[in-house]
Amino acid sequence: MGIKERKARHRVNMHKDILHAALSIVRDEGYRSLSLRRLANNMEFSAATMYLYFKNKEALMVDLARLGYQQLNASIDSNCKGINNPRKRLKAMLTTYWHFAIHEKELYLVMQETGMELNELDLLFPEMLTFINSISQAITKVCRKEARTDIYLKRKCYISMAIVQGLTSLNLIHKDMDEHCQFQMLEEAIDILIASLNDMKM
Repeated sequence: MGIKERKARHRVNMHKDILHAALSIVRDEGYRSLSLRRLANNMEFSAATMYLYFKNKEALMVDLARLGYQQLNASIDSNCKGINNPRKRLKAMLTTYWHFAIHEKELYLVMQETGMELNELDLLFPEMLTFINSISQAITKVCRKEARTDIYLKRKCYISMAIVQGLTSLNLIHKDMDEHCQFQMLEEAIDILIASLNDMKM
């Protein structure tokens, strides 16, 4: 391996190390505690070193969000493997999304806030696009063929994500609501969504 290749591999490995150190801060103290200077201090690097890998905090947050979607997509693939029934598969996907949002709360918040700032998902945020497409494809398989218009499928895709995001917001606001109760609400909401997928009026 030449010098150029070793430097490239070192840069990739260092980037991963910095991201995982940032993730530790986010999980332990919340994403608002994260800064490049704080991260540099934790890793015993100079602030200048951090700017070799991230031009600003926003760039760091984008890469953290991408890492979050990578983990979410991997969880969906793992949890839904072998589920061939379209309705059960869609329910399992949305349930996995909810579990991720609840148990990786701070990383989930990074993913939500960062995603709102991005317009070119296919270029800048392919991991989010992969997630959205997987939900959309699952919904397509549940719908009748005559219901599969682009506008209809897009609307149902965003409704399905809004169900999970809304219940996650309730969890953040109403901390006295136990997880079992929230899960029951999630199941009821998903069942209503799935029942509506063949109704063109909804």
